[in-house]
Amino acid sequence: MKKRIKGLIIAALLLVCMAIPVSAAVGKYDFQQKSVSVQVGKSKNLYVCNNGKTINPKKFHWKSSNPKVISVTNGKITANNWGNAKIYAISNGQKIRCNVYAYRESFSTGFKGYSEGASIKIKIGTSIRLRPLRHGNVTIYKVSNPKIASISSDGVLKPKTTGTVKISCISYGRNKYFATAKITIGAELASVIAPNEMVICTGQKKSIGVSFQPKNAYVKSITYMSSNESVVKVSKDGQIIAQAPGIAKITVIVNSGKKIKKSIQVYVRDINADISDMPLDGTSKKILHRGLSWQAPENSLPAFELAGQMGAQYIETDVRETKDGVFVISHDDTLMRMCGVDKNISDLTYEEIKQYPIINGPNASSYQNNIIPTLEQYLQCCNKYSVTPVIEIKVDFNEAEIIKFNQTIKMSSKNPVVISFYEDPLKILRQMNKAVDIQLIIRSQITDAILDECCRYKFDISAKYKYTDRNIIRRAHSRNIRVALWLFTDLQMADCYKQWGADYLTCENF
Repeated sequence: MKKRIKGLIIAALLLVCMAIPVSAAVGKYDFQQKSVSVQVGKSKNLYVCNNGKTINPKKFHWKSSNPKVISVTNGKITANNWGNAKIYAISNGQKIRCNVYAYRESFSTGFKGYSEGASIKIKIGTSIRLRPLRHGNVTIYKVSNPKIASISSDGVLKPKTTGTVKISCISYGRNKYFATAKITIGAELASVIAPNEMVICTGQKKSIGVSFQPKNAYVKSITYMSSNESVVKVSKDGQIIAQAPGIAKITVIVNSGKKIKKSIQVYVRDINADISDMPLDGTSKKILHRGLSWQAPENSLPAFELAGQMGAQYIETDVRETKDGVFVISHDDTLMRMCGVDKNISDLTYEEIKQYPIINGPNASSYQNNIIPTLEQYLQCCNKYSVTPVIEIKVDFNEAEIIKFNQTIKMSSKNPVVISFYEDPLKILRQMNKAVDIQLIIRSQITDAILDECCRYKFDISAKYKYTDRNIIRRAHSRNIRVALWLFTDLQMADCYKQWGADYLTCENF
């Protein structure tokens, strides 16, 4: 009896094992395509797969939900009329479905508001709806990369990240309509990058070269405007065309949902003349700012020595006074930037200042024991190389201090140029020294009132070149007032003002 039961169990297990491969062989059926389209009057074969292998269509029972529209025989469908139907393939209890759309003609169409194949830009965080211009009663949207954007069944596209995707839309009715568009999703615009200044000659063209931060920022539109089209015109694509010598401001307006403006100052030289407006004494004098400050720390003896060795004719510097009445060379009122010590120069004696060497600036480590120099040391260096000193008074000196300053600068072998923002010390200096060249530094545009003041005290003018043009220089010259301009880092810009007759050009380099 036990042997009989054991035999039955084994037989049952064998039957189960034999059944497993059969079931696996059946597997899961699928159509190669979930939906297809076919033109009326034409046929097409549908293919069923099992684990990637095509199955003989005769193994299935085929059925159409609407034979008047789509008929089917052994997987071959025929479009009898326009419309749609569901085609079923049935086998071993499995029933799979394919949607079939029949149409008469095929037409290309665009989306509303856009031409067919249009390139559309949108910003991350926004969405748009794409609706085909012509459509039937069934519309299907597809996106080339679902990781970048999604699109709903009614055409609403929602970005997920920045990038570019292709959107396709197929619509079925009496006819088949298809539309495509390229969607570029940009990041939020942070800033507009463009030059602050440009120099151009009359008759020339130059591209402004606007770029954006980040590089993949969304930009809806860019508009360019010129403040003076008689000097500079600007095209829709950002090409500037120089019309006549002068200055004009180009405004770039970038629309990215919010508007960002960028201003560019354009200087136009006369291409037909080397010097159109001569300086008062016939030569534009080039002043080197704080010595050779790109090779040695600014306003230091090494910077002055190097400038003299390079053949500088004018060297600009800054003068202050210590607690014990010594004139020293320093732009700043503290030692922090150059010496790394947060102490006021006016609170220290010169002996105390000498304790703190200059540790910052180009090649500072190469110059051991390099300390803040005195005005006398600066003047001695200028004499050594036959350089004309240009001295800015950085403090509102009183009369006694100006008397001592005037005595000190007499040690210069050249007639120095004294400049300052402070008008009172310059007036006192003029009373006691009729020969010295004096320049009043101004922070704004040169007005008639300023010219009147300079005429009264026999001052020249020192101004930012950005506030000055050739007409202002001409007005100053008509009243025998020289014009000094600062601070040029672009020699092409300096040459432009040289052509316009500027008397002094303060530059960062030769």
